[in-house]
Amino acid sequence: MEQGAARPEIRQALIHADERYQAYTMDLEYMWRWEILRDGEFVQEGCSLSQESAREAVAHVLSFFRRQDEASLNDGGKSEAIRALLRGIGTPEPVKDENGAAKPAHI
Repeated sequence: MEQGAARPEIRQALIHADERYQAYTMDLEYMWRWEILRDGEFVQEGCSLSQESAREAVAHVLSFFRRQDEASLNDGGKSEAIRALLRGIGTPEPVKDENGAAKPAHI
């Protein structure tokens, strides 16, 4: 491109939107750049060779993020069973700080 020549405008295309996540692609002519926003904040970006592969990549990353979201809402219901197993093999109980959070015993 000649110096001083106008660059073409790069437009974003919305390829996914739900209550928490939005994803956009941008055609850069040599690749498709995509980015994901969670609750309006940037969280991930990547590049793909086609718009379709960008959609697939975004779907894969969103699947991972959703599993993280679900896991953060649920401790799996096994916390007490895990504690009992650890006690059974002699693992010491964690030391709690003034807020009840576990902390290393040496502190």
